[in-house]
Amino acid sequence: MDGRRRVRTLLVAVTLAALCGPLGWAGPGVAAPKPVPLPSFDEPAPDPETLPGGSRPASMGKKQTYEYKNPAEWLRGRAEPKAHEVAAAVLDKRATISGFWQHTLKRRQDYQRDKAKELNKYLDNPVGDRPSPVAPWDKWLRRYVPNQGNDNQGKAFVQHVVERLKLGANHGWQTELNVPEVNRYYDLANVKLGLYYELKSGSGISEKELARDKAFVEAEREKADPRRLVYLFAIPPSTKSKRLLKEAGIGYVVVPAQKKVINPGGPPHDPNDQFPNRPDDGGPDGNGPDDGGTPKNGPQGGGPQSGAAADDVLRAPDQYQAPAAAPAEIADSGDTPEQAAELRQVDKQLAAESGHPELAQDDLGGVDFSTLELRYVSDTYHNGSGVQYAFKADALTTDEPSFGGRRAARLASDSFFVWLALPPSAFTVNLNPDEPDRIIDKKFGSTDAGRVLLEADLAMKKSVAKFIHPNTPGGRKFWDSLRGETKCVSMRQWIVPGTATVRDNDDELYILDAPLQVKMESEVIKTPGVVGDKGCGQQDEASTRHNESLYRTTILPLVQNAVNSAPEYADLRRVYASRVAAEWFRERSTTKHTAYSDLIGKGDISRWASQEKWTPREVFDRYVQSYRNGEFKVKRTTTKGNVIYTNTYVYGGVDFTRISQNRLSTARFVKEHAALKATAHNALNVPITEGSDVWLGGQTTAVPYAEAFASPEPATSKRLFYVLGAAPLAAWLVTGGVLWWRRRTYSPTGAAQ
Repeated sequence: MDGRRRVRTLLVAVTLAALCGPLGWAGPGVAAPKPVPLPSFDEPAPDPETLPGGSRPASMGKKQTYEYKNPAEWLRGRAEPKAHEVAAAVLDKRATISGFWQHTLKRRQDYQRDKAKELNKYLDNPVGDRPSPVAPWDKWLRRYVPNQGNDNQGKAFVQHVVERLKLGANHGWQTELNVPEVNRYYDLANVKLGLYYELKSGSGISEKELARDKAFVEAEREKADPRRLVYLFAIPPSTKSKRLLKEAGIGYVVVPAQKKVINPGGPPHDPNDQFPNRPDDGGPDGNGPDDGGTPKNGPQGGGPQSGAAADDVLRAPDQYQAPAAAPAEIADSGDTPEQAAELRQVDKQLAAESGHPELAQDDLGGVDFSTLELRYVSDTYHNGSGVQYAFKADALTTDEPSFGGRRAARLASDSFFVWLALPPSAFTVNLNPDEPDRIIDKKFGSTDAGRVLLEADLAMKKSVAKFIHPNTPGGRKFWDSLRGETKCVSMRQWIVPGTATVRDNDDELYILDAPLQVKMESEVIKTPGVVGDKGCGQQDEASTRHNESLYRTTILPLVQNAVNSAPEYADLRRVYASRVAAEWFRERSTTKHTAYSDLIGKGDISRWASQEKWTPREVFDRYVQSYRNGEFKVKRTTTKGNVIYTNTYVYGGVDFTRISQNRLSTARFVKEHAALKATAHNALNVPITEGSDVWLGGQTTAVPYAEAFASPEPATSKRLFYVLGAAPLAAWLVTGGVLWWRRRTYSPTGAAQ
């Protein structure tokens, strides 16, 4: 056969294969998956009506755990390779085998080359948006590793469901059963019962598969005894998945299950490798974190200069970060919206390559990290002091990818340690044009916590300007109600902690509410402000009192609401929640040793110095500029001519030196927050979604993770066990022998020999 004929034959074959799928014929586009072996069960078959899809389905019960292996899990935390490592790896035969270091480097190289082609194409014809930059190595690797275990994860969940629901082979159940009418394989099916199950270990679905499922369901509606298709999820499906399933007319059931990866501890075995134990077999030595957690006394791969690692949260210098939901999800998030979008594309591509595109969907359904706050801490002990913690954040209501997790968590964590290390008297800032030398404590002024408080103070003046702007209905009413010839308002306004509602059961602290309060008082400023005026010193006292009362009842509530809910104050609310948690440890440490006792009041905040370049004076100068120039200038023509509405003088500060708490009783906590204890504890292992909230937990330990949580060695594994176990028997035999000898010696019937 000549070359042209071979090409024509190949084109015909490709064309037929392409037509098979849409027409519903069995074609090569959907390869037959390898079935999961089904066991047989001795007990009777379950009542089909109690199974998912039945007329009276039973409750699926509590969440259970299933295990699976990921051949690439051991590669987590590897440092970015050098160019010569990549060049050597891509030529290695192991570059085609998932789980090997060489495969990782080859896949990374392919990704970088694809991005380069994408950029060159744009530069040749710059139409549309510029392609996003290449994802950083550490974030790309965190996508690559879990996707290598997708197939094993899916199969393990199938086996879990089979065992849990007793779907035995002897009861008519089959795996990977093909429905040729729609060219679709279903994970579990019982032809006799007409039940077909599609299982999803994540929260997403494949839209390509869903199109076939919809065709299957629609065809069955016309039948007298239709077959039933039900999706079974391990976790609640994403908002998008729910919508797509509803539109397709397909039901779903959650079989609550928690995945647990079993780390193989090294590269997979290559049966063709003659030297399986050579040093370069799996990658560089010593580049991964010990036991899957962040090591103490230093950053892991790309940590900030202050000493915290990229996924490091609430870890004191003498502690280890244990693997948990919070550090994992925080490190996985993009640092910017653009990076988050690129990481989503990386995840989709890797998931598609794994054969499970649905696992590319974010299991959380998206987290609004801008709302992240520390809401739970526990002073626990695991062969040494450690802490459990949990953050709460809002769930995203859109399909946008999550971003900013590292920044938000680092701010919450670093501020927590600053609140511990410095004295409470330092936790106040002051923006007053008359006091340029009393802005902030020197040490506090080198931290992000100090920056946040100062920026919030400046933001408060801008909020006031927005609410009293005379071009708004509320602002116009406010100005029309002012008294005095100048209609002047001059006040000190500052933010203080409101009363935090907490549950403190001695070992645990739940922060249920942490509101902020805005206070104000009239005061004349000496420094000239807008158009040279020195505050409201020339205004009569009665007008000043009226104007203050008017402001207090109309504008102040708006400012306070903004401080407690507006996005521009999110950082302030975040550092305040950490302040409440830190105060709990500070008080607790007065009567007992805690995980952070050695840090309290030491004054050394070098490890938690600011991540952003800023100076207190720069913030103060921006405030003075605002004070002198005004936030707005509005001219209106009246019967008296042009009137310039700029006579407002607002200054103040933020004072976190003291906090107050309302501590709930056990009965009230259980009544009002019945599920919170379980939520906070479960969030340690996996993200937990409760309504519109997402909880992410974590844990630190004073010793390496594997040592802290290792199962105790059985007594029989120690030689001393047998020595001590034999000692009583030996003593009994010796004592018995002596007594027997003495009885024999002194017995009347047996004279001594």
